[in-house]
Amino acid sequence: MVKRLVVLLLLVSGIVLVGCGPKSQSGGEAPKVFIFARGSDAQKLDPADIDDGESVNTLTQICEGLVRFKSGTLEIEPWLAESYSVSPDGLVYRFNIREGVRFHDGTPLDAEAAAYSFQRQMDEAHPAHLPEAAFSYWSYLYQDVVAVEAVEPMVLEIRLSQANAAMLRSLAIFPAWLISPKSLERYGSEMQRNPIGTGPYRLLEWRRNEAIILERNPDYWAEEPAFERLVLKVVPDNTTRLLQLKSGAIHGMDGLQPTEVAALKEDPSLTVYEDAGLNVGYMALNLDRERLSHLDLRRAIALGIDKEAFATVALEGAGRPASYPLPKGFLGYPDIEDAKVYDLEAARRLAAPFKRSFEEKPLEILVMNAPRPYLPDPVTAATFVKSQIEAIGIPAKVVALDFKTQLDRLRNGDFETALIGWVGDNGDTDNFLSVFFGSWAAEKGTATNYSFYRNPEMDELLLSARRAIEPEERARLYEKALALWKRDVPLVPLCHGDNIVVLSSQFEGFRLQKIGDLRLSEVRPRAK
Repeated sequence: MVKRLVVLLLLVSGIVLVGCGPKSQSGGEAPKVFIFARGSDAQKLDPADIDDGESVNTLTQICEGLVRFKSGTLEIEPWLAESYSVSPDGLVYRFNIREGVRFHDGTPLDAEAAAYSFQRQMDEAHPAHLPEAAFSYWSYLYQDVVAVEAVEPMVLEIRLSQANAAMLRSLAIFPAWLISPKSLERYGSEMQRNPIGTGPYRLLEWRRNEAIILERNPDYWAEEPAFERLVLKVVPDNTTRLLQLKSGAIHGMDGLQPTEVAALKEDPSLTVYEDAGLNVGYMALNLDRERLSHLDLRRAIALGIDKEAFATVALEGAGRPASYPLPKGFLGYPDIEDAKVYDLEAARRLAAPFKRSFEEKPLEILVMNAPRPYLPDPVTAATFVKSQIEAIGIPAKVVALDFKTQLDRLRNGDFETALIGWVGDNGDTDNFLSVFFGSWAAEKGTATNYSFYRNPEMDELLLSARRAIEPEERARLYEKALALWKRDVPLVPLCHGDNIVVLSSQFEGFRLQKIGDLRLSEVRPRAK
């Protein structure tokens, strides 16, 4: 183990000195390796079976889809499909596959190869429908897909049972990214650790909780990335990451504390990228737990948290308080922000009948100990919420866990309340409200509806909004869905955090993506 650590340290800190390249601003050789540090490791590397940001950001470098978001925007552009069309009734999506693309294992991309990544998710009898895989995104983003077929050698058709206004956006994100149809043959169930995509980088080595090392794809069909290798290094401590960035041991990082950003903007050796994130941090209230099944208690918690004060403590200017479980500007967001209510006296009155039940067993607040875009310092945020809940007369305690353990407990309903959040995948309202409130997203083991809120009226509104083609009709339905959330309080929205990434100023080309993924293949040494 010691030997491995020494080798890794040499790799991720010393390799930048190896080889020749274009001159850097300081006059030395520009690095052939780009090192990006983050607070935690990826969990899996199977685009069909992930739901955490670190896994997504790793696969962003490795895999691609038929379409994607144009860099820095929410505009759809063809990608592995050179063109596409949608039938007038919205039921048939036709993709013309780009010629000359190969997966990292040399397999040519054609319509049959493209169909593989979809068919393995939708068909339980498919050999690559791994029994240990949840495929949770398929069940709520792609549930209207009834067939994916190669109708010609280079033409793929996706057919739906009903129109889905969010489908094209959903096809631009990671569950729809393509992997080689030979993945199972090559790796078996270990294919979830060994992705074979078509992207600018390919996997070289994954050292758990240390680093993921990628190498340039020599046969990449689009613009070649600037670096021979890309290292995604795990540095859990934020202060350590920042020190390594300033010393030159790494070239970029995320997970910054908001208090650090202002000073970094004044440092000419660093470039700070900051933009409003499509995310929401919230408090999940598990309705399957007896105490939280009481509406008055949930209302007491919601009224007892001062969201303005929370945002000040948790984000310190790098974000804003949340009124709704949806970022402002999304379809259906109400014109009048009347949900951000703080009423301490009303909260105390509502909480009073429940005090005794918490005397022996305080309310548990689960929280991750790694930074997220919506909660850069999760434990401090949870401690603030604890103080607010205790102020209404309910004893509480904070339980901090590593992010993977917290997600496992949330998915399985093994908690009472939790601070967590969601980063929008496809820029569509459905990707927030269906994730939070759809009954289909409340299956234990794969849940994203961590409140385990099940309401047929909510389900019908969400499904009707998916089918609606006209934006005005969708907006009306989503406003009704938000009114149900406000009435039933299955979760308490707290804040929207900014996306913040810092790179050494010797690099350029990086752009923050609206949906928060990191396209590090766009980074290049800065031209003189």
